[in-house]
Amino acid sequence: MTYNRIIRFSDTDAAGVVYFASLLSICHEAYENALETAGIDLKTFFQNIDVAVPIVHAEIDFYQPLFCGDRLQISLIPTQLNDTEFEIAYEILNPSKSDLCVAKAKTKHVSINPLIRKRTPLTSSLIQWLQTTE
Repeated sequence: MTYNRIIRFSDTDAAGVVYFASLLSICHEAYENALETAGIDLKTFFQNIDVAVPIVHAEIDFYQPLFCGDRLQISLIPTQLNDTEFEIAYEILNPSKSDLCVAKAKTKHVSINPLIRKRTPLTSSLIQWLQTTE
């Protein structure tokens, strides 16, 4: 699954280059888009009082700088790790530069009960999303 996005001025730092946290935020946009495309209602998903799925680890590697106006194509590869965890690998391409891979990122998510802050099994809708995208 892929997500297309243009780099905006607000995504850049004082030097005019994409700020690392901005690209992680764009990856999260791609994740939200993938959930929505799979039919998961985002409002219900993110406001669920029984289950939350926080990111517990994030990493990103840059291979080329990105600037305002650059077009991105982000590929997502989600993988279920166990009954409470999954991760998403992101490959960020710049189609205007012959699909050059400009960055790679990864986020690890854990399903918890937000009231008691303990792990809980992934929801059936998340498992279905993970199984259809693996």
